[in-house]
Amino acid sequence: MTSLKKTKEKINNYLYDHYTLKQALYHGKGFFFAAISAFIFAFGFTCFISSAKEITNDEYFKIITGGISGLSQNIAKIVEICGGQLDHITIEAIGYTVFNIPLIIFSFFKIGKRFTILTAINVGLSSLFIYLIPQMNINVKIGTSFLIENQPVARVIFGGMCTGLASALAFKGEISCGGVDIVTYYFSLRKSTSVGKYGMIFNGVIVTLYSILIIIDDHSKYDIAIISLFYSVCYIMVVVFIIDTINLRNKKVQLQIITKSNNVSKALLAHFPHGATVVKAEGAYSHSDQTMIYMIVSSHEVKSVVTLARKIDPHAFVTATSLIQVYGNFFIRPVQ
Repeated sequence: MTSLKKTKEKINNYLYDHYTLKQALYHGKGFFFAAISAFIFAFGFTCFISSAKEITNDEYFKIITGGISGLSQNIAKIVEICGGQLDHITIEAIGYTVFNIPLIIFSFFKIGKRFTILTAINVGLSSLFIYLIPQMNINVKIGTSFLIENQPVARVIFGGMCTGLASALAFKGEISCGGVDIVTYYFSLRKSTSVGKYGMIFNGVIVTLYSILIIIDDHSKYDIAIISLFYSVCYIMVVVFIIDTINLRNKKVQLQIITKSNNVSKALLAHFPHGATVVKAEGAYSHSDQTMIYMIVSSHEVKSVVTLARKIDPHAFVTATSLIQVYGNFFIRPVQ
C-alpha cells in the first residue's frame, strides 16, 4: 500500500471517529462546489452569452439559454406581443424569481434540505458574480483577447461549456444550479438515468416556443427566428453533453468477476449496497471450479469494487460493461 493510500485511510478512520467534523467537512465540500459552480456559470454567462447578439439584416437575435431564464424570456415576449408596458429586463427578473420559488419549495420536500439550502446559495452566488464580473471588466478582456467578440458560434460553444461544467460540478457536489436543474435532478433520481436528456427536452420546448413567438410578433423576422433557434439549440446540446459526460452518479456498469475464492462475493455484499448473482462455473482449460459474480454498480463505484475483489483474490478476472438503463431495484444513496 502506497503512503498516499495509508494517509487517506488514516484520515477516513479519524473522521469515522469524529462524526461532527466529518459532517462539517461534508457541508463545506458542498459549499465549495456551490461557489465554484456559481462562478463558472456567471463567467460563461457574462463573457459569452449575455452580450451574444449579432446583427442580421439590421436586426438583433438572441440566444435563448433555456431553463427558468428562458421561460421568463418567453413570458416577456408574450407580454410584448400583447402590448404590455413593462420592459423585458423587469419581466424576466420577476419571472425568474416567481418560477424559482415553487421549485425551491418542491426541492425542500422532495429531494433534501441540504440540497435545497446549497442550491439557494448557488443561485445567490451566481447573481452576485454576474453583477461583479462586469465590474472587473473580465468580459471585455475575454472578448477581445480570444477574438470572439463578434463570433456567435464561439460564444455558444464556450458559453455552453461553462454552463454545462457549472451544472455538472453542482450535481457532483449533490446540489444544483437551481431552476430546471432541480426538476431534472429529481427525475434522474426517480428514473435512475442520465440528467441531461430531461433538460434537453424542456429546453428544446422553451427555445422553439421563443422562435415561434418571434414569427408571431413579426412575420418578416422568420430568418432571425431560425438563426436564434439554431444557436440556442447548439448551446443546449453543448450543455447537455458536458453534464452527461461529467455527472456519473446515475450511470451504471455491470461487473463480471471470475474468481476461485468464495469470499469475494461476501466481501462485496458487506461493503457495497448492491446485490449480486453468483454462478458456479468451470475453467475451460484447467477444468478447475470457478465462481462468476455479476454485479451492477454506479460508475464511481467501479474502481472501489475492483480494488476490493483483487485484494481478496489477486488473480480475479474482471470485466466491466457500461449499461444504458437498469430496470428493477437499484440502490442509489439518497441526497440529503
